[in-house]
Amino acid sequence: MIFKLSQHSTWFLVLLPVLVLMVWGYRRRHHQLGDVIDVSLWKRIIPHLSYSRRFWKRLLLFLGLVFVIIALLRPQYGVVFEQVERRGHDIFIAFDLSNSMLAQDVRPSRLEHAKREVLGLIDELKGDRIGLIAFAGDAFVQCPLTTDYSALKMYLDILDPAIIPVPGTDVATAIKTARLTFKRVSQGNKPILILITDGESFENDPVKSAEVAAEEGMTIYTIGIGSSSGEPIPEFDAKGRLIGYKKDKQGEVVVSKLNEGLLKQISELSEGKYFHSSLGSFVMDKVYKDISFFEKQRLEESLLKIHKDRYQWFLAIALLFLWGDCLLLDRRRKPFKPRMEGRDDH
Repeated sequence: MIFKLSQHSTWFLVLLPVLVLMVWGYRRRHHQLGDVIDVSLWKRIIPHLSYSRRFWKRLLLFLGLVFVIIALLRPQYGVVFEQVERRGHDIFIAFDLSNSMLAQDVRPSRLEHAKREVLGLIDELKGDRIGLIAFAGDAFVQCPLTTDYSALKMYLDILDPAIIPVPGTDVATAIKTARLTFKRVSQGNKPILILITDGESFENDPVKSAEVAAEEGMTIYTIGIGSSSGEPIPEFDAKGRLIGYKKDKQGEVVVSKLNEGLLKQISELSEGKYFHSSLGSFVMDKVYKDISFFEKQRLEESLLKIHKDRYQWFLAIALLFLWGDCLLLDRRRKPFKPRMEGRDDH
């Protein structure tokens, strides 16, 4: 059992000057009256004066203020436990960090445009857990499922092709990583994957990976970034300056094209949807609206420890003291003397 105040107890120092002023005023008036009228004559000259009543009035007022302040501090005694649950969705975003995402057919680049899409989604979230999977030639969980959206934005900000040492684009491994992670940390909830990529995949079989994920209940939304006509992949030096464009073994400039066919096939296999994101058309709000049609799952359930408020007791005591101060007069009542009426003698 504990007794806890919601504010600092130093607030009681406010009462000290009040008490000092009350005692000082009481003694000052007492001495001033003694200087004018001798104490032995008080009962004869001012019979109704009662300093004891004044003292008790001030004391009742002071105690009333003490208990009002205690009530304002919200004293809490004893605890109760309430079961609290949070509902929402579990969503992983698989983010393509291959060098092709540096192409600039969507300004300033496919990568930066994709980041803006995810930022738009984060601002829409309401209690959902969301995580990041970074992939190129390999895939790993960059940010686990979380409701800490500020931390999520920090992880999003540092996404760059340089953080994945294995070059290439392996969509199949990205889907597999999401599927296995969901099995470990989100059992019982419907897994949702948002795949953001230009659709170029040169390792493993993304369609087969999507089929396995669909069999386990995962829904995959695919978002295509880029253009079907394609764009060269820029190369930069250590200072971030453009030094040319990527070339193949024959010396030809490599053109990266959006593979919408593959992305549509992946989403259809898992009962998801495909969206094409371009500079003038952000689509993440549409994705989230579609996800919202799914029934929200119970993500967390815990016992919340709540301290019980007891300020009512102290407020009631304060009112009693203040009521007593109002009822108690600081002067004695005049004794009742029956009036003798004169009689007429006839």
